Amino acid sequence: MPAQRTFFSKRNGNQQLKIIKTYDTSLAREAFADMDSVALDHLAESLALEQQYELSEIPNPPADALDFLWDEVCESAREDGQKCSFFLVTQASQSIKTFLYVSGDWPSAEAYANQYALVKPA
Repeated sequence: MPAQRTFFSKRNGNQQLKIIKTYDTSLAREAFADMDSVALDHLAESLALEQQYELSEIPNPPADALDFLWDEVCESAREDGQKCSFFLVTQASQSIKTFLYVSGDWPSAEAYANQYALVKPA
C-alpha cells in the first residue's frame, strides 16, 4: 500500500490545516464520522449526486443519509479496482488533531480547506 502523503499545509497562528492523501479506508471512515453538517453539505455538493441519480433516489438531506454518502465517497475514491485513495482535511493545534473533511478527490478537499481557513481564523 502506498504511503500517506501531505498535499497541502497551511499555518494560521498556532493552528495548522493539512490535506493528507491516504489509502487507509478505516482512517478515512473515522474522518467521515467526525464531519459536521457544513462539511457534509460541501461533500454532497462536490459529488454532484443529482447528475448520477434521480432526485427521488437521493436521501434528503444528505446529512441524514450517512451510509449513502459514505458509499459515494468510496466510489469516488477508487483508483484501480479495489484500491481507494482519500484526501483528509485535518486541523492540528498543539497536541490535538481534528478531522474536518474527507473526499475521494483533491479539488473538493482543497476547496473545503481554503473555505475553512477563511471562515475559521485562529
